[in-house]
Amino acid sequence: MINKLYAITKNGWPPVAAAVHIPADVPGKRASRTLYLSVAAILAAAAGTVAAWAISVIIHAVTSLAYYGEMSTASTGIENTEQGWWIIGIPVAGALLLVAIARYTSPLLRAMGLTVAIGAGNPLGIENAAMLFNGGLGAWIGKLFRCTNDECRILFTAGVCSTLGSLFGAPVAAVFLALEVFLAEWTPGNILPVAAAAATAAAGSYLYRGTSPVLSFTPLPAMNAKAVAGYMIVALLVGLWARLSIVLYRLVEKWFGKLTKYNTWYLLLAALLTGIIGYISPRILGTGEGYIRDLLEAHVTLAILFALAFLKWIAWLFFSGANKTGSGIIPLLVIGGAMGLLIGAPLQMAFPSLMINAGVVVIVGMGAMLAGTTRAVLTAIILLLEMTHDINVALPAILACILAYGIAIFKSKKAQND
Repeated sequence: MINKLYAITKNGWPPVAAAVHIPADVPGKRASRTLYLSVAAILAAAAGTVAAWAISVIIHAVTSLAYYGEMSTASTGIENTEQGWWIIGIPVAGALLLVAIARYTSPLLRAMGLTVAIGAGNPLGIENAAMLFNGGLGAWIGKLFRCTNDECRILFTAGVCSTLGSLFGAPVAAVFLALEVFLAEWTPGNILPVAAAAATAAAGSYLYRGTSPVLSFTPLPAMNAKAVAGYMIVALLVGLWARLSIVLYRLVEKWFGKLTKYNTWYLLLAALLTGIIGYISPRILGTGEGYIRDLLEAHVTLAILFALAFLKWIAWLFFSGANKTGSGIIPLLVIGGAMGLLIGAPLQMAFPSLMINAGVVVIVGMGAMLAGTTRAVLTAIILLLEMTHDINVALPAILACILAYGIAIFKSKKAQND
């Protein structure tokens, strides 16, 4: 079955770097190997769950060592660092390995470089490195199992998407990510291995961190029409911001593409920009995952919101566009959530009768940013539901994601043709 969504989503900003190049097989008849591939996918997901945990530990350790001079594997914010001017050079130093191996196409090598670069403060999420590593791990296991090139591509997809299960406890969203972004065709032979991998990764996540939701906030008030209208205003503005992000991302990618034809080391300019912005506001450095709970509970100042919504956005845009790392998920959640709250707070003050909830405003901003940039609208909706375990966010999340998705594909030639 031909995947019509693929033609639309491939023009978005995928959450992971471009898939590893695997030559297509020569067309021919072969027996179904779905069970065989599913077993390989389960092994890849099990190993990938451990790898994702290891990458998380390494990133936190590098961050702690680089900015505080001590080795700690706990999640550490960078806002309290006392590095002074040295803070400008740390992201550049961390990106050296990533730039040095830029000429290689191995996702495993690039994931290692990304891990160090993120730990050094470059504004990506843990999943940027984990998804790339797990995808490469899946493709490698495929070769180990003597799979064909097409089967290795399926295992690459299974590895990438299963990371949503291991890091976010979202196995259903993992399957939909494959369906919307990675699979040009839907067949039992490529869907079932992805589903098996997603379930395995989620089981590993539940064993490690329990079944509590990744995103949690205070109980929500009853939904009303005025509040929904307020959420839609927020979604509209964040959706426009997401579309602008896509346009600027392509410009940055094109610009750095021209520069790197002469010298690959020009990629360090993006890390240098991160360091300069980080010197102005250290909050923008690193994954920013620590701010997600503060955003949901509205325990943030206007200065923090501005730093996350604008300064972090600029650094993330240039670094990911230059290095073609993919959008990631955590950066989208942080930037979108901050932008949502930055719009929602004055909206509430201007119209007190709206009675909008700060946590829902943040969720709406997150969903609009995620759906608007990746164009994976179903993935965005389901991911938010799985991360919150709260059905009360379903209506605003669905409406926000659909509205942002509509803005993203408006007047899109591909969308019109299909």
